[in-house]
Amino acid sequence: MPNRQSLVTYGVSTAAAATITVAALLQPWRATGGGHRDPVHEAPAARRAVDVVFAVDTTGSMGGLIEGAKRTVWSIATHIRKAEPDAELRIGLVAYRDIGDDYVTRDFALTTDLDAVFAELSGYRAAGGGDTPEDVDAALDDTLHKMQWRDDARKLVFLVGDAPPASRGDVPRFDVLAREAGDRQIVLNAIRCGFDDGTARAWQQIAALGHGQFSTIEQDGGVQQVATPYDAKLSELSARIDSTAVIVGDDATRAAHVRRMEAAAAAPEPAKADRAAYFSAEGAAGPGGARSRDDLVGGVAAGKMTVDAVAPAALPEDLRGLAAPALKAEIDRRVELRSHAQAELKTLTERRDEYLKAKTKGGAGFDAKVKDAIDAQLK
Repeated sequence: MPNRQSLVTYGVSTAAAATITVAALLQPWRATGGGHRDPVHEAPAARRAVDVVFAVDTTGSMGGLIEGAKRTVWSIATHIRKAEPDAELRIGLVAYRDIGDDYVTRDFALTTDLDAVFAELSGYRAAGGGDTPEDVDAALDDTLHKMQWRDDARKLVFLVGDAPPASRGDVPRFDVLAREAGDRQIVLNAIRCGFDDGTARAWQQIAALGHGQFSTIEQDGGVQQVATPYDAKLSELSARIDSTAVIVGDDATRAAHVRRMEAAAAAPEPAKADRAAYFSAEGAAGPGGARSRDDLVGGVAAGKMTVDAVAPAALPEDLRGLAAPALKAEIDRRVELRSHAQAELKTLTERRDEYLKAKTKGGAGFDAKVKDAIDAQLK
């Protein structure tokens, strides 16, 4: 029996455990107790849980699709919020290849931290593959059994690939797993890249058993990202908001935050604007406009945290030497800067939305197929 050699990532970074520990010490207003804890912020009880996992073939022929997914993940997340305004959204990832490649599966746990999702997705590279079939069975097995699905959530999966399953015998077959997904009310959508007949037959069966949609897109993903006159300004405003954050915790926590910000900064301008639009939506950011659960500025703005409660050692190095009055003045200054930038960002986002409505009339690419399924399955 083959050895799958799965590489699994539990959480948003290697610093996750440290982040949770520091958060527990520095943020006493948060609920405590057992059960799964999300890496960003706890959901208000009234919000509707939505869990979405993308299981993506990352072999050599999938380069176009992967690049398109990187550019449009924020747009898809925003579309989910429009379809379900009260959504408490989490996204997870499963990258898959086959036996003999660098990995068979690489999993990224469901999280509300979409900056972390984007950073992980940005690290995907198309490579390997060899023979045509890929280990779809392993990808579906990880999707169903390693993701911590919430019982009360609307659960959607998007399986994306261009090659039929290679059943290796170490996990149940794809058809068995698709039927299990349907039984568990995990809607399993299958998006075929290219026009391979064997893939079409398997993907149609997977979608039928998983009560989802089957669709076909071009081999390169067919993503058509529209640039707007508002993108540069939205990107600048979003970067200004990011710059106001004060991440409390240990050095590993801040290093993980820096990696996420570097990935966001490297995105194309329209993708940066999509990210800004996502965070401008009601409930997308955390309290006080925070984009990270460890952001002191957001905690202060929301009345959930005080400067006095934070130990100097938990502050970034450039703020540790400030006396308490000077530190409070600096945090208040950042709260005000963020507030002004958020207001301007919201106005520009509305204008950009109107522009995009006039310029886009549906589509046949990866993002369009995902959005079509979301509209049908969330509404």
